Amino acid sequence: MLHHVKDLSPEQRYAAEILLGYPVSEDETLSIRSSGASEIIPSRLSPDERIGALRSLNARLAGPEINAAEEEAAVGEALHSRNYRPTG
Repeated sequence: MLHHVKDLSPEQRYAAEILLGYPVSEDETLSIRSSGASEIIPSRLSPDERIGALRSLNARLAGPEINAAEEEAAVGEALHSRNYRPTG
């Protein structure tokens, strides 16, 4: 269901802003959709295994830090590769 913000009551607009987490403007259109309850699949991991998996994921995502020079070199290498094609 689509709603134009300009057509909402002050209470409806306030509710939308609370749900979205930011102020909406008069020219915006909101789409509201509900879905049925979904089944939550319980974890097969023990609490300790879940903590270990989370720590492992965090360590993997953290990865090594790259300084600005290394980042610039990687971008330069990508730009000068023979497969690079500008998109603009």
